[in-house]
Order: sequence, then structure tokens, then C-alpha cells
Amino acid sequence: MLEREPTLDELAAIEAEMPSITAGVELVDAECRVLTNPGDVLARRAHRRAMSALLSLLVQQANHDAAIGVAPAHAMTTPGSALPVEAA
Repeated sequence: MLEREPTLDELAAIEAEMPSITAGVELVDAECRVLTNPGDVLARRAHRRAMSALLSLLVQQANHDAAIGVAPAHAMTTPGSALPVEAA
């Protein structure tokens, strides 16, 4: 297999995705904290903050894409009801 270095466009695309990647990692970390200690109030707060940050980024991206006329990559067809982490 021939290996190659990423192009400048590929590197720019990765850089553009870094806020979403970082927010996703922070959410997984917060979920792990909640799962290992469900009674930890600080862990639940961290989870809510991480979820809020990720959702905010997703909304910003959707608004940006809509402003420039890009079709969404996916759509939620039946979102259902979301339960807060305290109820889980």
C-alpha cells in the first residue's frame, strides 16, 4: 500500500472538524464520569455542559450550512423524547 501525506485541503477539513471532535470527546468523558458515579452532582453538571456545548456546535454548523445552501448530511426523522441524565 502506498502511503501519502494529507493534502492541504484534507488538513483544512480536519482542522475545521476539530471543535466538533473535541466536544464529542468531552461528552464521552462526561458520560463516563456519570456512569462510574451516578450520584456525583458535578459529573451530572459536566455532562449537561458537554451536551449543551456539542448541541450548540451542531446548531451553528446547521445554520452555517443553511446559509450557504448546503444540504444536510442527515436528518432526524423521529427524535422521540429525550430523558435527562438524572432520569436515566
